[in-house]
Amino acid sequence: MSTSAITSTTSTASTTSSTDSTTSLDFDEFVQILATELKYQDPDDPVSGTEYVSQLAQISSLSALSDISTSVTNSSAFSLIGETVAYSTTDTSGSTVTGSGTVLSVTVSGSNTYVNVGGTTVDYSSITKVGTDSTTTSST
Repeated sequence: MSTSAITSTTSTASTTSSTDSTTSLDFDEFVQILATELKYQDPDDPVSGTEYVSQLAQISSLSALSDISTSVTNSSAFSLIGETVAYSTTDTSGSTVTGSGTVLSVTVSGSNTYVNVGGTTVDYSSITKVGTDSTTTSST
């Protein structure tokens, strides 16, 4: 089996983790993938152990980068408390909803960060402006 098969599996798992906050590829899942690959690998063209170690290192790096990204996002969100922000989001019917107000609090749930803007909870990534019109800065 070629290493591109593992890379595409890893990419799929990474994509999944960005859309589902409770999904992440950890060591146990890596071992499960490794066992599956060993079970189905071509005996005439076996994959070397070095490739598996390299892939585990890549998974560890991706996990660390994801943790760093989440920490930076959370830090940025907490720094907005008391600031005036504007947001744009899509509701369940597909309509664009915009609003603005003062950030009252921040809620972190898994890798998702939400801000309470004037009583409305919105995803941190939905914030489009920070500050008043005369001191507007871009966020996200």
